[in-house]
Amino acid sequence: MILTIDIGNTNVVCTLFEGEKPQESLRLASDLNFFAEFSILKKYDIDGIVISSVVPGLTSAYIETCRNLFRLDPVQVDYRNSGLKTDVIRPDEIGADRICNVVAAVELYGTPGIVVDFGTATTYDVIDPKGVFIGGAIAPGIDVSARYLFESAALLRETAFTIPDTPIGRDTATNLQAGIMFGAIDEVEGMVKRILQETGWRNPPVLLTGGFSPLISKGLRIPHFLVPDLTSIGMRIIFEKTVKNDR
Repeated sequence: MILTIDIGNTNVVCTLFEGEKPQESLRLASDLNFFAEFSILKKYDIDGIVISSVVPGLTSAYIETCRNLFRLDPVQVDYRNSGLKTDVIRPDEIGADRICNVVAAVELYGTPGIVVDFGTATTYDVIDPKGVFIGGAIAPGIDVSARYLFESAALLRETAFTIPDTPIGRDTATNLQAGIMFGAIDEVEGMVKRILQETGWRNPPVLLTGGFSPLISKGLRIPHFLVPDLTSIGMRIIFEKTVKNDR
């Protein structure tokens, strides 16, 4: 089995693959208190580990833990070992999660394409018809954008992340829902529209992934594919096609 470890600013998502199919998934907080939960994975027959990380401070801790638990050296995804083709000014600045998203999108859905990943930040990845990553955009994540409201007004987070029936709220809860959720949906639709105007592409696949993707998908009026495991799938593809063959 291959273990993929996607280290983000808020969560760490560990996914086990048997062949091409994800079998089990474990979501942990992005902090150093992960060993007890993470060690549950020791019971699986893991023969390869790949890490995608945007949190350098956690990367070394996971690498060392994997060496101790599984006697394996994890592979870290970067633009050099991913096989990703780019046309950007600084390819070394591309986040590992975005690299994985683009690799998976090209493999599964062809080109051109747009990937929207809802994490701590909302990222937009743009892939041209030749499968080249040409850049995109980064916006504050939905949770980040709303955090000030929760902290300053003591509003309930659980109440906020629900798509209401109408954009005109009649009480505090529905006002909050309308502003946060319709605001996020309109941002995605507006950004995709701008990208299509810029590129002139017609109906490229738009892929949604990340923690909030199932919720946002329900409200989007543009055609799209919901692929919550896209980053992990990209990590598995990179390991199988690029890294494993070099060993």
